[in-house]
Amino acid sequence: MPTVKRTNIVKLIVDKNTHEKLKELAIATAKCWNEVNWLRMQQFKRGEGVDFARTEKQVYDRHKHVLRVNVQQVTRTGGASSH
Repeated sequence: MPTVKRTNIVKLIVDKNTHEKLKELAIATAKCWNEVNWLRMQQFKRGEGVDFARTEKQVYDRHKHVLRVNVQQVTRTGGASSH
């Protein structure tokens, strides 16, 4: 049976200040996602087991000042597809 995927598109109408804050948050989230995946890929390429907790901690310490608690969501989402 085919899987049906649904997409909702939402347009946010925000002022310039909010737009800049959201843009900063999006860029920080992308950097966090890319960094945690790069670290895990390096471990895998070296033939090591991928240490999800260690890579999460490394990335958390670098990005917590901007993303705060959202760092855990980003790093755990990246690891969820790999388990």
